[in-house]
Amino acid sequence: MKIIILILLSLPTWAFASFPELFGSSASTIAVGNQADKETAANNYYASALLGFSKKTLFSFNTSYVSTDFKDIDNVVLKNDSNTINNFTRGKSEINNTPTLMFNAHLSVPLFTPEGPKFNFSVFGPYDRMLEADSGEPYQPRYVMYDNRFIRPSVIMSVSQSLGTWAFSLGAQTGFQSNGETYFVTRTTAGSPSLAKVNFNAKPSLGLMASVAKKHNKATTYLSFQEEMKSKFENRATGQTEIGGGASFPFDFQLTSLLYYDPMTVRLGHQREWSDSNLFVSLDYQNWEHYETSHVELKKKGGTINGSSNFEEIKLKNIFIPKIGFTKKLHDKWAAKIGYFYRASPLKKSGMTGAGNTLDADKHVGSLGFAWDFFMLDKLVTLDLGYQGHFLKEFKVTKSAGREDGNMTQEKIGSPGYRVGGMIHVLSLGLSWML
Repeated sequence: MKIIILILLSLPTWAFASFPELFGSSASTIAVGNQADKETAANNYYASALLGFSKKTLFSFNTSYVSTDFKDIDNVVLKNDSNTINNFTRGKSEINNTPTLMFNAHLSVPLFTPEGPKFNFSVFGPYDRMLEADSGEPYQPRYVMYDNRFIRPSVIMSVSQSLGTWAFSLGAQTGFQSNGETYFVTRTTAGSPSLAKVNFNAKPSLGLMASVAKKHNKATTYLSFQEEMKSKFENRATGQTEIGGGASFPFDFQLTSLLYYDPMTVRLGHQREWSDSNLFVSLDYQNWEHYETSHVELKKKGGTINGSSNFEEIKLKNIFIPKIGFTKKLHDKWAAKIGYFYRASPLKKSGMTGAGNTLDADKHVGSLGFAWDFFMLDKLVTLDLGYQGHFLKEFKVTKSAGREDGNMTQEKIGSPGYRVGGMIHVLSLGLSWML
């Protein structure tokens, strides 16, 4: 029976967000603080209406390396009777993942004439796998905003059109809904094999993206909207387990979880151009009130196995993210870039002292980069190098007394407490060109 539960819980369950929401859509946009840059196909994520002003075909391909360096969480309770049976354990919680290598590619092309509508396409994903998902052990310390949540494929498609000094766009980002059924018969008698049957399917879902942009004298203002995206997982598990003497007990329960989550986002931005420099400012508003933690919910439908309980109650808030970036021409072929943004955590600290260890922190993010323009086959090509340092604000979590279910004979997982904080490093290299 333990094998059955382990297999079921190993299915994807973390609530992931997209890579560009966390780290930027390209090397050039990363360098100016995760916001729309000047005439790049990677603007499809931030405000695809900006691409409606271009009369050229734009390409962008980027590689990004992400590494976390969170503070150690050591000598804390890792296991109690909430997540194991008679195996109370203290030790070090592993919270830093293996560094991740991601790619993203963007295309913006006129459909009929240079002045006609533009078709814009973006794809994000890891190099070595389709996605990575790990439910983890219940209630263990996890930096949920960065713990595998961005390691998944994501596609954005849009159409944009300019009308004089105005431009408009309409598009969608992709997600999926999945469901299935699993049937087990498990036996312990020698010579009697167990058996199983699995049925699983997934269907795509779409989240609306729309934007509008207005050109001024040497400046552009844009407003964009991104619909909340939820990708859910459901699985029905039924069967029976041999318990000896020809007897067995049946089980029948439903597993549900939120696979991926992108918050509803409204973005207002402004770009100002001078002869040898550009200023970029924007303000994001994100609505997190429907975010759910990564727990797997087991709902009893029949049989003898108990359903699960979710002792953790996270407290959420909606957030604003101010951003600023600046580029300066150093030479005809070289430009330097710098950026900054501040992101408050949507998780309130007051919810971290009780059951569960869903972690996040406010952060200051600084970025810098360089761009080099050169010609290849008579086409202008730009090589961008961008770096970001995410500085998570440090604070202490002190766990309240008692176990997750209120039993006072044991301590909570994560007790007696720990410090939250650390750094995230992002390095990105990109090539962009136009036809």
